[in-house]
Parts: sequence; C-alpha cells; structure tokens
Amino acid sequence: MNEAERRLGEDRAVRRSARGLFDRRLAQVKADYQARGVPDRIKAKAAAESRKALDTALDVAGESKGIIAGTVAVLLLWFLRNPLFDLARRILGSGPDEVQDRPASAEPEDQE
Repeated sequence: MNEAERRLGEDRAVRRSARGLFDRRLAQVKADYQARGVPDRIKAKAAAESRKALDTALDVAGESKGIIAGTVAVLLLWFLRNPLFDLARRILGSGPDEVQDRPASAEPEDQE
C-alpha cells in the first residue's frame, strides 16, 4: 500500500466518523422537533422574551421613579387639558357664554 492509498483510507474513515456524528445529531434534532413542534417553540420563546422585557422594565422603573412620576403627571395633564381649560375659564370669568362685543367704531363702515 502506497502513501496515497493510506491517506485515502484515513480520509474515508474520518469522513465516515463525521457522517456518523452528523446523522446522530440530525436524528436528535428530528426527535426533538417531533416532541415539541415549531409553534410551541415560538410560544415558549415569545413568553421568555416577554418575561425578560418585563423584568428589564421593572428594573428601569425602580431606578427612575421620579421620571416615571413626571411622565404620568404630564400625560394626565394632557388627557385632562380640555376640562382643566374649561375650569380655568369659569374661574377667571372668560367662559364661552360671555361674548364680548367690539366697539362700534371698530366695525368697518359700508361705503355706498
């Protein structure tokens, strides 16, 4: 047996070994997918990511309570802006019921 034949035999043995490892791993993956399908995996992944995002949000909220309180206050003011403006108009006496007439001299005259 010459050198080339010996290397060819070794290479074939390595290739068969690698193919055996690949086939075992492929069979393992197929069995795993049969046990738990793709939709179940997606659900589990989404649930895990949601829990992780919630934990991060809670950590951030714990570290910046003042910023969150300010943001909530500003949002409340924004949503309640119309009732607050109406209340301010009633208190200050310039509500929509009071119509202020312009002086007669300020009205344009009709030229005939």
